[in-house]
Amino acid sequence: MDKNYIAQLYNDKVLTSVGVLNAIQKGWITTEDAVEILGSDTALDTIRTAKLLEISKACNAVIVAGIDVQIGERTDHFNLALEDQSNINNLFRVVELGGTEFPYQADDGTCTVYSAQEIAQIYIAAQGHITSQTAYHNALKAYVNSLETSEEITTIQYGMTLPDPYATELADKLAVAQTQMQAIVARLGETT
Repeated sequence: MDKNYIAQLYNDKVLTSVGVLNAIQKGWITTEDAVEILGSDTALDTIRTAKLLEISKACNAVIVAGIDVQIGERTDHFNLALEDQSNINNLFRVVELGGTEFPYQADDGTCTVYSAQEIAQIYIAAQGHITSQTAYHNALKAYVNSLETSEEITTIQYGMTLPDPYATELADKLAVAQTQMQAIVARLGETT
């Protein structure tokens, strides 16, 4: 696929503007190509939308890449694709319902019987990672939406340090999440 092919599909109304933006995400065309195809009168919106899609994809990739959790003397890695997130949530539910241990498989393929405390560790690490990345993504998205020029928008990269007030708001939200995770740990400690 190339710019001319995507342009022809767009001109023939086979592709919508969303399809052109998806072609950027697939690496078939550049943002500049999309601006040329969609027209310069929509350049800022095209660049902004492409950047928002880019940071969303980056956020998802970071989440799915998963987490490392120190379990005793070893470090286990857990992927956090949606099905893995669901499995970890279900594992934690076992602990909430009074389970003291349960088998689960880390990414190395070894099925291990994890204690309730280890399951809680895995759950809290996973939720912390998901929450921090999602909150960061939302703050970065708000920042991108506040920018007024194409030049400003194109410099944005997932993982960059946010300026204030976005950084402060993000820190405040993550502090709330941390407090709630500590409350969960305390509650679990009372029941075991």
